[in-house]
Amino acid sequence: MEHWNQLINTALLGTAKKPADSTGMNGPLQQAANTILTGDNTDKEDKFLQLAAVLYNYRLSGTQPVTANLAPTKVCPPETKPYCKPAAVRVLQQVLETDSIQLLQLWLEYCAKANVLLPPAQLPVMLDKGWRNKSLRALIAATGGQRAEWLGHFNPDWNFSRVADTIEDRWQNGATAQRVEALKELRAADPVMARTWLEQSWPKESATVKTELLSVLEQPANPADIPWLESLLTEKSKQVKETATRILKKLPGSSLHEKYWQIIAGAIQLDEYGQVTVALPEITDDSIFQSGIEKLSNDKTITDETHILYQLISLVHPARWEEHFKRNTERVIALFQLQDSLKPFIPALVLAIAWFEDKERALSFMHHSETFYIDIIPMLPPEQQQQFSEKFFDEHPDSIIQYACNNQEEWSLPLCTRIFKYAATQPYTYNQQFMNNHIRQIPVAIAATLDDITPVEAYHTGYWNNIKVHLGRLLQAKSQIQSL
Repeated sequence: MEHWNQLINTALLGTAKKPADSTGMNGPLQQAANTILTGDNTDKEDKFLQLAAVLYNYRLSGTQPVTANLAPTKVCPPETKPYCKPAAVRVLQQVLETDSIQLLQLWLEYCAKANVLLPPAQLPVMLDKGWRNKSLRALIAATGGQRAEWLGHFNPDWNFSRVADTIEDRWQNGATAQRVEALKELRAADPVMARTWLEQSWPKESATVKTELLSVLEQPANPADIPWLESLLTEKSKQVKETATRILKKLPGSSLHEKYWQIIAGAIQLDEYGQVTVALPEITDDSIFQSGIEKLSNDKTITDETHILYQLISLVHPARWEEHFKRNTERVIALFQLQDSLKPFIPALVLAIAWFEDKERALSFMHHSETFYIDIIPMLPPEQQQQFSEKFFDEHPDSIIQYACNNQEEWSLPLCTRIFKYAATQPYTYNQQFMNNHIRQIPVAIAATLDDITPVEAYHTGYWNNIKVHLGRLLQAKSQIQSL
């Protein structure tokens, strides 16, 4: 329409340069335009706007509205479980204010254990939390009820909220996080069936999902998985191949583990006089180095041969030494400690104990070694972990804190006190976010002694006091969750 284009030109140039007119109009439209343009009670801008309104409606005259066949919105099914009590909702408000994912996880675990549902008003907030934090998704799906699943139809970010009551249902129809949890549950009950499920669904999975699901087979690694895992070494995805290789390294009896051991057995020999000789043979099998073994040492004081052997020893099950030397655990440990040729490899033996999670030999090593090796701590019973952590805290504070944080057990009060006294000297490292991330391990009883923990340096005082105030709020919320 020419008259509409003229109006657009007026809008672009301005009414001072190009006043609105009735060019190109005829009939009733011409009459309406003349009435507007000849009026004396309005200025040029008002005349332009009035004419634009008339032309706009004129253009729409006779236009048919767009129609679409849309299915009616489904009504949310009624809930079959009760909602959590008002006291729990008030605690949830406090938890959300702390911005601690661990506290939120504790609160959701309470709901799941009590078999109650999240309050409807909080569902959008909680679903957003789940979208941002995968660790919360399974719990939110379990406590969100029918309404959470219903809301998931309107927001693809919330599609993890589908309610699934059985392991089979979660595995077949759940989101990735739910499928991982279902596979973990089945893995604990029936390792072979868990692998069978994964094998059956493998061709239709994406590389990213394959990697997530395959990682479940690592805890615990099962020798029955070896043939299938070795078949995955030809996968196109680098991530999948690396995950499969990592799991195979944890399985004595895998071809990779046996290759490692054959090299070690040929390199380290015990003669009839009880002397150990170490001589690394030439390695012609490239798959050894393709599996992650480094060829060159990055330390001038350590030869390439020693560096290769060190890596191989750290990835071979400690039980092999007892077969190789025909000695029990205690005598093998003594051999490594007394033979000059084996002493450089003691830390590698410790790494092997940790790699294969050999709790029996870890305890024996701790009792028969004059040196404390921190890598063994996770292999000890919980009580001894705490005891040794307290005993050797001053020697390895940062490492012991790291291991304590990885342990889901709540810290003992003495260990927590040691950690916080050290944290007060490094408040920029062990800050409010650190407290948020590890409030699950921090005992509520530490609140009574927080005022006694002060930093050594005066300039740390203000920052540490802010951390303590925040920690106090976390501990109060944790205490209230525990009392629900």
